[in-house]
Amino acid sequence: MSKRPLIKIAKTAGFCFGVKRAVKLANEAPAKYSGCSISTLGPIIHNPQVVNQLAGKGVKPIGLDSIPDSGVAIVRSHGITRKLARKLDERSALKLVDATCPFVRRAQKIVAEMSRAGYQVIIIGEPEHPEVTGLISYGEPANTRVVSSVEDIPGDFFSSRKPSRIALLAQTTQSQQIYNEIAAALLTIKGELRCFNTICTATSDRQSEALQLAKECDCMIIIGGRNSANTNRLYELSRKCQADSYHIETVDELNPDWFADKQTIGISAGASTPQWLIDEVVRKLENGN
Repeated sequence: MSKRPLIKIAKTAGFCFGVKRAVKLANEAPAKYSGCSISTLGPIIHNPQVVNQLAGKGVKPIGLDSIPDSGVAIVRSHGITRKLARKLDERSALKLVDATCPFVRRAQKIVAEMSRAGYQVIIIGEPEHPEVTGLISYGEPANTRVVSSVEDIPGDFFSSRKPSRIALLAQTTQSQQIYNEIAAALLTIKGELRCFNTICTATSDRQSEALQLAKECDCMIIIGGRNSANTNRLYELSRKCQADSYHIETVDELNPDWFADKQTIGISAGASTPQWLIDEVVRKLENGN
C-alpha cells in the first residue's frame, strides 16, 4: 500500500452485553471456586481464541454428554435445553453457574408461555444452533417449529388448516430483514399473530452499522469466529453492499493484496469477538505491515 487508507471502525464492533457477562463469569470462576474442577457446557461463546484463553486458566469446554457429577459447570451464553437444566438441578454436588444471555432467557420464557397458551410458535433461526435448540425445548413439540426463510413457512398455514393463533420470535442474533419478511408473510394469514422481536438490540445496531460502513468504504473486514452465527451474518450483509468484504478470525489472515488502491477500510466484528483481536487488526493496518 503506497498510501495508507483511512480506517473506519464500527462503534458496535465486539462483545455484546450477554457475551461480556458470560466471559466475565468464566474468568472469575477459577478464583471464586479455587480447587474445584471448572468446565463450560460447550464453548462459552463462539470464539476459539477466547475459549483457548479460558482453557489456559483451567476453564475448559466439555460435551453435554460428559457433564461431571461434581465441580463447577458454567452454562454458556447460548443457554441449554429445559430437559438438561432440570437434569443438572438434580446433581446436588454440582455447582451450576448460569451464564445464559438475559435476552436468550427472555426468548425461552416467551416460547414456554406462548406454547402453553396454545399458540403455534414460530422461531426464526438456524435449527442446529445451540440457542435455537434450547428455545425449541421450551415449547411443545406439536406446536413449535423453526424456519429460516419465508419459503420454510408450511404451506398449510395458508390453507383452511391454518393455525388460528401464531406467536413469532427469533434467535437473538437473527437478521432483522429476514424477521420482517417472515412477519409480513404471516400477517397475510387470517387469525391472531403475536410478534415478539427477540433480536438483541446490539445485533440490530451492529448489522445496521456494518451495512452503512460497507456503503462508505472500499473494503470491509469482519472479525470473528467462523462458528459464530452473528459474525457470519455480518459478513453476508456486508458482501451485499461491498464485494470486497473479508471474514477473518485473526490478524494473521490479513492479505495486503486486499487493500491495494483502497482509500477507506471498514472494520466490524461479531458479538463474540474480543477487543484485543480487533486492536491487533487495526494496528497492523495502521502500520501497513
